[in-house]
Amino acid sequence: MPKKYINIILIALIILGAFYLYNKYKVAPKIDFQKLELLDMEGNAFNFESLKGKKTIVSLGASWCPNCISEMNALAKIKDTELSDVTIVIIDDEPLEKVIAFKERKNYSFLFLKLNSSFPEIGIHSIPVNYFFNKNLELKKQQVGEIEWNDPSTREHYKKLME
Repeated sequence: MPKKYINIILIALIILGAFYLYNKYKVAPKIDFQKLELLDMEGNAFNFESLKGKKTIVSLGASWCPNCISEMNALAKIKDTELSDVTIVIIDDEPLEKVIAFKERKNYSFLFLKLNSSFPEIGIHSIPVNYFFNKNLELKKQQVGEIEWNDPSTREHYKKLME
């Protein structure tokens, strides 16, 4: 086979590989939150529909993730002032005892839930991942990666999305 064809095949494989990796790690998967098995901090089943009537940010993250913690810290600083009408839900796939200990250590006022499976099982390969819902629990946006909550224009953008 001529070298020219080998180069074309290699370039095509590189492009396909880059596309695959981008979709896997930078595009938030569509998740049917009503079908997820979620537990509250007492180990009871949590019904996602109970959030209806509230603007909601769902953040999938973990206690070992520096970007997740940074984002939670930023959200904690603005929760009572700029996001007082928004419910913030943190979903973690770590063991329930770890999630409870993390919540107590950090003293966040967010609703913490334990995913009863692993993130990869629901298509999450990079955290944090944020999902924004309006009061009707309609998904308005999803985003992979830490959000810069300290930027006022970013805050306003996401608040308007949830209207």
